[in-house]
Amino acid sequence: MGLFTNNKKLCPICGNPTPRLLASAVEGQNLCKECAAKIDLPDGVLNSMTLDEFREYINCYDANKPLRDSFTETYRYDFGFFKGSLLLDMDHQLLRLGVVDTAFALEPSDIKSFRILEDGEVLYEGEKGNFRSCKSDIKERLNELKPRIDEYRMLRHQYEMMEEMRRSMEDSRRDDNFRRDDPDYRDRMTEPDFNIPNPVEKFAVEITLDHPYWKSFYIETGAPKFDSNQPSTIDYLDDYTQKTEGLHALAQNLMQIIDPQVQEQVIDPHASTQSQHTQSTPQAAPVQTEDPTVALPKYKALLDAGVITAEEFEAKKKQLLGL
Repeated sequence: MGLFTNNKKLCPICGNPTPRLLASAVEGQNLCKECAAKIDLPDGVLNSMTLDEFREYINCYDANKPLRDSFTETYRYDFGFFKGSLLLDMDHQLLRLGVVDTAFALEPSDIKSFRILEDGEVLYEGEKGNFRSCKSDIKERLNELKPRIDEYRMLRHQYEMMEEMRRSMEDSRRDDNFRRDDPDYRDRMTEPDFNIPNPVEKFAVEITLDHPYWKSFYIETGAPKFDSNQPSTIDYLDDYTQKTEGLHALAQNLMQIIDPQVQEQVIDPHASTQSQHTQSTPQAAPVQTEDPTVALPKYKALLDAGVITAEEFEAKKKQLLGL
């Protein structure tokens, strides 16, 4: 009996035999594999359904079959490993929330609006009759970080030069006891820590739906990161541009499904602050993290020792003196 009996319980929806193990259930009654395969619901919804509500759901799902059968993927946006994807059929104006063939095919009438966010701020948003793109101030944010990045790159270069010199010295000395007593060996230069924040932490896609069972869709995706060894504002801007161009393409395609006739409106939420920033830039004092009277002799000594180049010394001198 039990697992080995031939008297299987029957599905309360269609009357087919149900699995003995790992079966999906509604109100404590197991579903057959065929009915379970039709489940495309947000997390937690199935657990709160009654059998009558699930029967209504099956009717809705079966009515969607012609759209699912006609769905042909023409565009896909992947959010990363194990995070999921959005699939679009631009020829039939259909959207699918995921790569599974059994997922609902959503029509334009099922999609109310969408927003693509950058750290919670709107980057792109659309609804019927309205499509807006917001200009980013990423270049201004990177410019603000550039002095700190330049400082770190110089410290990193100094550290690597000193370590190379130390390794060369150690290779020429074979007496370990002597090396351990050597002040140069004891007083190692501390490796600089990279603690500069990334301008953007994450992006997110949010879709509001008008569907009997799907009311919303929200998923986050990562943003570019600085290379902690060789950070570069130019490289970061390239990665950011590539990321946002992909998200812009997603927004344009979603808008083609919602309202293909709408025109894109570009707005600049940072216009006033940018104007103030432009006016105040000539009077802005350069970022100084060191006392020039103390720092300049130190960097001059590094120049004389061949640790830094003349160009690097001049650049540091100008930064410290605010030239």
